[in-house]
Amino acid sequence: MAWGSWWRGRSGTGPDASGKSTERPSEQAVLGAVADELSALHGEQWRVEGEEVRGPGELAVQLGTAPDDDPDRLELVFLADRDRPETAVRDRVPRIDGGDQDPVRRGVEAWASTTGAALIELVAHNGRFAGHLDPSDPDGLPGWHAIHGGVVGWGTGRHFHDVQDWLVRNPVLPALAPALGGDLGRDQLVGVQVHFGGSGGGNGGGGAGQSAEVWVHGEPHAAASAALAGLDWPRVTEGDAYARTFVLLVRRAGTRPPADVRLRAAGRR
Repeated sequence: MAWGSWWRGRSGTGPDASGKSTERPSEQAVLGAVADELSALHGEQWRVEGEEVRGPGELAVQLGTAPDDDPDRLELVFLADRDRPETAVRDRVPRIDGGDQDPVRRGVEAWASTTGAALIELVAHNGRFAGHLDPSDPDGLPGWHAIHGGVVGWGTGRHFHDVQDWLVRNPVLPALAPALGGDLGRDQLVGVQVHFGGSGGGNGGGGAGQSAEVWVHGEPHAAASAALAGLDWPRVTEGDAYARTFVLLVRRAGTRPPADVRLRAAGRR
């Protein structure tokens, strides 16, 4: 059992996903985990202040309230500028049960390696934390400037890395583009989370425990989820195998970049 992430050359695998817990963690426990993970990732201090985690400049993360009150997912809201709510990027965080580590911290670690990395790269803009895709990049979403976070995977059994390995080799944004359509609700700072895999169960039948989800700006996207489910990623026949990634659609081609947000967030204004 291991853990890690990938973006164009960096790879790793992650812990198992067996079991479920319905106990809600405390707000301070979640925020503390977020501060720890972002500090380790960013190399800058992130600290809990009141009801949010604050980073350099005006960067902040808040604990959101998911409308469906899903006990297996938390909502985190990343603010590129905490004084400007239009810079908020919402994302759901899975609780990853199994093993010795707290399931909330494991989920936050997966969020930091994917979503957090892409959002920090929005400010850093140097390619250190995540990869940049222009509107014509074959791995990207046509018509969008994007930042692609890492790919994380977790699971159990001999083939726990198969789903993540497939996602590393097969960028899914181009395949999801028709289902995502042209209207994503806004023209900049749109988060797209991809999460799929499954459990083979005890009979080796495969298929029964498979799931495929695409979330756009913190909400499930039914058409894109169905398109993801139809792709030829390896179905899990034994153990568990899941993969997750996150792409920040920074802006549509032809629109101005949110440069003032980046400068203020970095504390250079």
